[in-house]
Amino acid sequence: MKKLLSFIIILSLALFPIDVSATTSSDEIEYLSNGDYIIFTIENESTGSIQPYSKTVTKSKTGRYYHNNSVQWYVKVTGTFTYGSGTSKCISSSVSAKSNVNIWKITSSSSGKSKNTASATATAKHYYNNSVVDTVTRTVKLTCSSTGKFS
Repeated sequence: MKKLLSFIIILSLALFPIDVSATTSSDEIEYLSNGDYIIFTIENESTGSIQPYSKTVTKSKTGRYYHNNSVQWYVKVTGTFTYGSGTSKCISSSVSAKSNVNIWKITSSSSGKSKNTASATATAKHYYNNSVVDTVTRTVKLTCSSTGKFS
């Protein structure tokens, strides 16, 4: 009985491996010359189908623009990927961009996908006395490896 249970557990792990990297989040920081900074964070959105040799997962990566340690605006890419058997592919990509304060306005945003990468670009304009004093364009890229590691 113990041998049968052990066999079932080993077979289950072989067919449906646990992907620890898919549940972790990482932060990157880009420091700007004006003292502001952008923090990029990868987050889980959902896990799709689990098949013996490939997996479908949806993740997002958000770039948050900070001034005086307060989020001013963000751009977020959400991508759905398949990976496994030595390959990975982005099958869809979408963008979300929003300003958290009224002195910044998102003037354009777009998304795209290529091979195993989803990307989103947003342009934000900083207003002072109804005049544009700064324009910032940022692209967020989310890449999936063949083993399901995201960067």
